Amino acid sequence: MKSIATLLLTLIFSQTANAARTCADYITDEWPNSRYNIQLISGDNVVTDNKTGLMWKQCSEGLSGTDCLTGTASTHTWQQALAIPETLNTTGFAGFNNWRLPNIEELQSIAAINCYNPAINEVAFPNTPIDWFWSSSPFASSPNYAWGVGFSDGSGVSSRVRLVRSGQ
Repeated sequence: MKSIATLLLTLIFSQTANAARTCADYITDEWPNSRYNIQLISGDNVVTDNKTGLMWKQCSEGLSGTDCLTGTASTHTWQQALAIPETLNTTGFAGFNNWRLPNIEELQSIAAINCYNPAINEVAFPNTPIDWFWSSSPFASSPNYAWGVGFSDGSGVSSRVRLVRSGQ
């Protein structure tokens, strides 16, 4: 029985790891490449969302490089996630020192609900882990927990971090 359970879990997780991005053509694609402006500023990659005006770090925390392939996407508690911008802003990123954890609406704005595995524009945000990302929005019933967005399917409850700042 234990070996059957192990086999089933192995099959499930290997399917998730090998899953290719799938997009539904019956849902309007509101996240085309043209929506985003990708820039290299002071040696750092940023993405400006032309629809919302928000500027995002292109890579998830822990990742870097042109295609976000250097490093390992880091995981954090919500309290740690809230502290990351403070640390980053002491040295700055892309010449800015006003980075912050996005609120739930901002984070959901980059979740491409017409796609899954991952539910995000892969050109603008390459190598995004198919995982949950923290927002700065706490649960009303518990200040120790926060809302997040799952970039496997764009749904919303979190461990990874992508930072944002208000536009120009």
